[in-house]
Amino acid sequence: MADGYKNFALSIYCSAPCLNGQSLEQLDKDLGFLRKHLKISKVYVESHRGPLSVGKERLLELKQFFNSRGIETAGGITTTLPATYREGFERIIGAICYTDNASREKIRGEVEKAASVFDEVILDDFYFTNCACDECIKQRGDRSWETFRLELMTEVSQNLVIKPAKAVNPRVKMIIKYPNWIESFQGTGYNTESQPPIFDGVYTGTETRDPAISQQHIPRYASYSLLRWLDHVKPGKNGGGWLDALDCTTIDHYLEQAYLTLFGKAREVTLYNFALHKDSLYVPPLGFQLEKLDSLVGECGKPLGVCFYDPHHAKGEDHLQNYLGMIGIPFEATPIFPDAATEKILFLTAGAAIDEKIISRLKTFLSAGGKAIITSGFLSRMAGKGIEEFTTMRATDHRIAVNQFAIDTNICTFDEFSPHTAAINFPVIDYCTNGSWQSIVGFNGDNNIPILMWDNYSRGKLYTLAVPENFADFSKLPALVLNKIRSTFCQHLPVHLDGPGDVSLFMYDNDTFIVETFAKTPRKWKLRIPKGASLTRIFGKGKEAARESESDTQVVYEIRMPPLTFQAFKISRSA
Repeated sequence: MADGYKNFALSIYCSAPCLNGQSLEQLDKDLGFLRKHLKISKVYVESHRGPLSVGKERLLELKQFFNSRGIETAGGITTTLPATYREGFERIIGAICYTDNASREKIRGEVEKAASVFDEVILDDFYFTNCACDECIKQRGDRSWETFRLELMTEVSQNLVIKPAKAVNPRVKMIIKYPNWIESFQGTGYNTESQPPIFDGVYTGTETRDPAISQQHIPRYASYSLLRWLDHVKPGKNGGGWLDALDCTTIDHYLEQAYLTLFGKAREVTLYNFALHKDSLYVPPLGFQLEKLDSLVGECGKPLGVCFYDPHHAKGEDHLQNYLGMIGIPFEATPIFPDAATEKILFLTAGAAIDEKIISRLKTFLSAGGKAIITSGFLSRMAGKGIEEFTTMRATDHRIAVNQFAIDTNICTFDEFSPHTAAINFPVIDYCTNGSWQSIVGFNGDNNIPILMWDNYSRGKLYTLAVPENFADFSKLPALVLNKIRSTFCQHLPVHLDGPGDVSLFMYDNDTFIVETFAKTPRKWKLRIPKGASLTRIFGKGKEAARESESDTQVVYEIRMPPLTFQAFKISRSA
């Protein structure tokens, strides 16, 4: 097999149009360019996409071509069909109607063909349905579209994918790739609760591209957080992260996908696709960075972060954790509600309200001494459903544009104030003075509203965070406010970051951590680590971290980072 990277594998996906009619001589030339810069150890050979199906003889030829060059092969299927398979009814981007018998038989046949050639087959992230034809409407009955599609795609997974594939090739491993748009899974039938136990493995879409111009509007931190979430969905069976060069305004947007995927400790990185990368200017810098990342991720342990409980099929305050991840809060996302004995801080957004047991679970967590942070969206959704047990905070329908902030209190007045900023719209939360306590407030004229509050409950503590209308405004908040928010979320972690937004912090259980800046100008941050410890940079260029001060509890370093870069550090503790 081809020589690869030490701490992850690199694969490339060859879509059916890439290979259709391509001579082996030209394929060899294009592969040569890629291998000049990248250590490719596996190729996914796609057998079907839309109207195009690659014959078995050609698949065997391609398999032999790559294998003879020391490259492992696996199969791939994109489950889309042309309009001729459901005439009279439109479907968005070729998604399949799985109540149509001809469509079902076509996909079953494509699965059997791929499984007869390859011992591993991955389903590209078109494995969903958005069909609303008359037959789908009839079969849905009185169920919601979400419930109907979730149940339908589970049935499809069993009867059109797994059973036919295993009948043809008992050794075959069938992999489901989940796309980057987790907030919409349930609306199109991606069932992260019932499908992973059926499939042999899962795969993560980490292609975030440029969120400003993409219809998927996925924050860049999602390249990290979704990978971590799927690691908890099917432990040990999350194959890796999948990224592409589509809609990447700059090379930095493209490379960031690889950085974040590997910061999440992906076991494999897959590039989509062969056609996009052959003779591409993105490839040489990617190869340059992967060599460095291979060394770096080998020094990093298991990811650590604030426990973000994101249940299966959750929807609400979509991607909020990813916007907070880009102000310097490390998250460990999971669909499993934690125990206070193992997780000291818990974060809940509006999406957690889908859990019918959330109030009783929250009560148990707080009573055991845990600290939970809820959002204004969660507070609103749980009104009248038991949230009143824990706090005097009450959601309202009012909003105020805030242009100044303050934190903490000195007797009755606030202790520190920020300069005026551009106005940011926040929801107004009602509360009882001295029943709940202000940690951050926002001002407009002679009025102030709570941004971050807290309540005691049993042995635990509940914080409530007001969320701006535009989640991206979090990075625009003054450093004074961001520092307070970070310190609340990260109070149990060994590293605290102070300074402006547009930054991410990735932490690991062996006292290593990575700081990445998304800012377009040079910026400075302070790193606070435990007293008696010292800091060594293990990756990065430029001026070393400067030790500034030491107190009874911490040591403070300052770092300066050029735009769109990352640095990694190791904490050394005194004996």
